[in-house]
Amino acid sequence: MDFLKEYKIDENTIEKIIENNLPSVIRQFVCDKNNAVAIINYMQKVGIKVVDDLLIRRLEIFSIDFNRFKKAFEGYNIPVLVALINEDISAINFL
Repeated sequence: MDFLKEYKIDENTIEKIIENNLPSVIRQFVCDKNNAVAIINYMQKVGIKVVDDLLIRRLEIFSIDFNRFKKAFEGYNIPVLVALINEDISAINFL
């Protein structure tokens, strides 16, 4: 998962991802790394500051098809949803 370092994800976060997720979820994430990177980039672009926490606690989100993820996200008021997610990552469940 060293590819994450290119997206400002540090080694400590990568270790926590491995500790907190099932091997099958990690394997799916790595296999879909292009999709995961697209979601990470999108999250960073819209202002989500808790990407690390989402990677650690909700890694499965990054295996959702990017276009589906983006469409679901854009179905909401993006600034409001971003603020909610930054305050409490469980707000990602709105998607």
